[in-house]
Amino acid sequence: MSVPPVDPEIHTLLDTADTGVFPVHGLDTVLADPARYALLRDLPDTPVDERVKVQNLFVPGPGGQLRLRVYRPEIHEDLPMILYVHGGAFTYGSPEAEEERSLRYARDARAVVVSVDYRLAPEHPYPAAADDAYAALTWIAANAAQIGGDRERIAVAGGSAGGNIAASTVLRARDLEGPHVVFQSLTYPTVDGSVTSASAREFTDTPVLNRAALELAWRYYAQESHPAPYASPLRAADLGGLPPTYIAVAEVDPLRDEGRDYADRLSAAGVTTELVQVPGAVHGYDLLFPNARISERSLADQVRALREALHP
Repeated sequence: MSVPPVDPEIHTLLDTADTGVFPVHGLDTVLADPARYALLRDLPDTPVDERVKVQNLFVPGPGGQLRLRVYRPEIHEDLPMILYVHGGAFTYGSPEAEEERSLRYARDARAVVVSVDYRLAPEHPYPAAADDAYAALTWIAANAAQIGGDRERIAVAGGSAGGNIAASTVLRARDLEGPHVVFQSLTYPTVDGSVTSASAREFTDTPVLNRAALELAWRYYAQESHPAPYASPLRAADLGGLPPTYIAVAEVDPLRDEGRDYADRLSAAGVTTELVQVPGAVHGYDLLFPNARISERSLADQVRALREALHP
């Protein structure tokens, strides 16, 4: 399998990117550095949208106090809710790091977005992050009125490692007969800790995320084991009964094929599934370069899928 060409605009942006905030090459070397948090903590100024109210809530969690960052459009009615799970190779990241996406989901999908600040590996390996996300889901369902939300219209969304934790959360809600989730949106998710898909094996030197970084992230998160289904959703024995699903994969990404495989298995289990492969996109394209043409199209499509599911 040959690596597809990177979109020309993204290719130019990668060549000129300031790697001081997020490494567009060599993420594996950053993850191997004990000072990785210091390397990745200096984020640009948090974006602001005066049409969306932002607040932090602190609620009981399985590991102690759990922070939820809530984004609510200035709309005077109960709104559907989106539990959002940020990415970061299981080892870094925060709600603020993906604030622009949360603001856009809140504003354009007309929803209350709740971004969960889950515990990070390797200090807190699996199941810490998955437990935190599920606790956040149960809290928003039980306390919807506090944030102006409608507990009957809950979606779960996430990208990359956050896509894994989002998928895990939805599986757990089904298995435990927990909060009713009406939709899940997964953007270039990692859903298989075995790292054995064709793209994972062969895309060894792709920009942003390469095979070595993916293997290291999984080693930190799952400590050499990949228990199904909540660490590796693709390995779940049964995917039936899950909510309608939107999956976007990046063409030039080691995670591409496991995302496609998850979509195929969901469809085979009778789950309404929409799969979009973004041509020429690298991992994290829409977060790193939100103004690129393919990013704009993809973000608009993510919002469209969420809005249609939450405002039928």
